[in-house]
Amino acid sequence: MRAIISILFCIYFCFQSYSQNYKSKLSSIADFNKLSYKPLSNKYGFVKSLKILYDLKNKKLYYTNSKTYKYHYEFVINYLELDISIDNFNKYNYQEKHKNKRFLLANINHYENINMYTLELSPADNMSIKDIVFLYDKVKSSTYFKNFKFFLNTSRLVLEKSKLPIPYITADEIYGNQVYQPISLNKAYGKLRFINIDSLDNISIENTDIVIVNKPVLTLPIVNGVLTTRMQTPLSHISVLGINRKIPVATYKKAYTNSYLKDLNNQYVSFQVKLDTFFIKPISKKKFDRKTRKRKKKLKDLAINKNIDTLIPGKFLHHKMIDIVGGKAANFGELYKLSIKNNFKVPECSFAIPFHFYLQHIKKHKIDDLIEKTIKNYSITQNDSSLFINLKKIQKRIKKASIDNSLIERINNYVTKNCGYKRIRFRSSTNAEDIKGFSGAGLYTSKTGILNNPKKTFAKAIKKVWASLWKKQAFLERDLFNINQKTVAMGILAHRSFPNEIANGVAITKNLYRKDFYGNVINIQLGEEPVVNPKKDIISEQLLCYEGADIELYNDKKAIEIIAYSSLSNNKLILTNDEILNLSKQLSIIKKYFYKKIYRTGKSFLNFGLDVEFKIDGNNRDLYIKQARYFND
Repeated sequence: MRAIISILFCIYFCFQSYSQNYKSKLSSIADFNKLSYKPLSNKYGFVKSLKILYDLKNKKLYYTNSKTYKYHYEFVINYLELDISIDNFNKYNYQEKHKNKRFLLANINHYENINMYTLELSPADNMSIKDIVFLYDKVKSSTYFKNFKFFLNTSRLVLEKSKLPIPYITADEIYGNQVYQPISLNKAYGKLRFINIDSLDNISIENTDIVIVNKPVLTLPIVNGVLTTRMQTPLSHISVLGINRKIPVATYKKAYTNSYLKDLNNQYVSFQVKLDTFFIKPISKKKFDRKTRKRKKKLKDLAINKNIDTLIPGKFLHHKMIDIVGGKAANFGELYKLSIKNNFKVPECSFAIPFHFYLQHIKKHKIDDLIEKTIKNYSITQNDSSLFINLKKIQKRIKKASIDNSLIERINNYVTKNCGYKRIRFRSSTNAEDIKGFSGAGLYTSKTGILNNPKKTFAKAIKKVWASLWKKQAFLERDLFNINQKTVAMGILAHRSFPNEIANGVAITKNLYRKDFYGNVINIQLGEEPVVNPKKDIISEQLLCYEGADIELYNDKKAIEIIAYSSLSNNKLILTNDEILNLSKQLSIIKKYFYKKIYRTGKSFLNFGLDVEFKIDGNNRDLYIKQARYFND
């Protein structure tokens, strides 16, 4: 009988919470939880969201059931039964003026980590300061909220903050108080291990391990999952590699001291990362063996064209040259073409060194025999120790062997005749990098050489880049993706270097926080401080910009959403609004071009992304796009 009563009570409770379309006030957290749901855009962890509308005509405030009504518009047409098109609803209700405007629209978000409630607008909403204050006061007077502030989530609102007589909160306060950050949304199985990063070189890590680390990870070991205790830059090489591998990666600040997790140390577990939380659960040895059993897959052969033995100027490079110069240089050629008619530059003095010269180098000095022997031995023994010894030997021999003088003469002549620069950056461009299915982010080396400089010679720089093809991390990453090591080759993309850049950054040309939606995710850092490989505790600026989106809601709104400020910029944006908007517009142009002409995928346009690296440089603060590759998520 008790069981029947419990079931009936549960059915009644669920019916009540889902059948209630709205409340006019919130008297307790129970009221909030009944109506709230996960936010549409998951930029922060542990957040619950509730949509609100204030009807200007009827002077009524609605706390809507956000489990039932995902969008404000759904509540208006389905519950209030107003006859209005989505286009007109967006056009009138997100504008500043009251002409034809019926509703004030917002979200109430509860950040559980800091027990803070915030009033938040859509980035596309141009609501006036007067209306913001009015709406804030209406909510404040009809809720139980004690910690309640208005969130300055866009650059427009930050500029207007001096006019606000109400409490507000900024992105740095929200971001800095995060406890959880999802990075790669996946599920895996393995043995849970606590790893002290300071002792990493002396610890043997298995590829089936799921590791909890106490400091930032600068290189991502081959493991089945990573839980860090320090916030990661979302577009760092570590994050991109984790996404590419399709393994779960997340940050949980309390992971290293959590008693539940410590009890699972050295136990077999499942690890799943979701947008708003993560799960680590014990599993049996039998399930571990079944889920982590290595299945033999056919090796993937990569194409190599050895025959092109001339330097190729940047303007003649194109995407079909991956087998000649590698993915980075091939994609650079497409950026070069786009830069001619658009508002960005590519680095000057650009040219590519084809695979031919690398292959000639290793053959002439019989290094190819050692490479073949190393690959064969590892395929039989899978012995990491002997592999690492041999890889070091390969790298050492590549760097010590004399380079073809005619190649250096050609480069010297090219730079002297075509460039106004002496400092040249030589960047890795392999056929196992920047390609669909394999990112290769951060695996290889780039080096700078200076024309006629006896210490920083072009020859030294080139050989160091060639040698990086056989770095331990690069070899293991290719092995993980079943790439035939015998078919990899190193080309080089060269162009002038940037010794005094104003800012650098990385962007993903898709919305990582909301599926099937517009937006470019942009990470920026001051000067030469790298976004892709940040130093300890340095946070990059993180933005979501909608400029260039083919949708009327965002077209003229100049919407720049602030997720986090750089820890080096004193809570100010590194670029001007106009610079950010132009960057986003150029990113959208590049995305459209690569989607239509280069990567014909089965993905929808909104869910297709490029990983783009850029710089701001020079007295005119010019935008340079230096790299674009397929975002393998």
